[in-house]
Amino acid sequence: MKLKYLIVAVASVLMAGCAKNPLPLFDEPFVYIETSTGTDVAVVGADSKAVATYYIRLSCPAFTEPIEVSYDIICGDGLTEGVDYTVLTAGRAVSFLPGIWRMPVRIQWKEHAIDESKDNTLTIALTGTQPDTFTLGYPGPAAKGSKLVITKKNL
Repeated sequence: MKLKYLIVAVASVLMAGCAKNPLPLFDEPFVYIETSTGTDVAVVGADSKAVATYYIRLSCPAFTEPIEVSYDIICGDGLTEGVDYTVLTAGRAVSFLPGIWRMPVRIQWKEHAIDESKDNTLTIALTGTQPDTFTLGYPGPAAKGSKLVITKKNL
């Protein structure tokens, strides 16, 4: 009998805890980009020699036809492709097949000191979807997640 009361008590505490910070609900489909830790900004050391993976994600009901998301890579004047980084993901679009909710964009960062007086950012900006029924970034005026800004720094 005590086990039954314990289970009810634990369930009540868990349910009460979930109600304190409810997740926002969106009723429109959207696509967003983020780091592997869920942020839309990142810092990479100038001494980095790593391959980083950033994710384009869908938020929508189940779908039956492929969805294509296009993006641009915008490089600040302080970075040079092939010297500071190389984009490993081919093309400037990813295709989501039914049942797939995230797709990677991979960038190989190269060891190279940067001039801190210049713009040392690399931005991955979502530019469109096909079909054209998705909001770019989270719904709302801030469009959070519609771009990912990566800053290379001398650490």
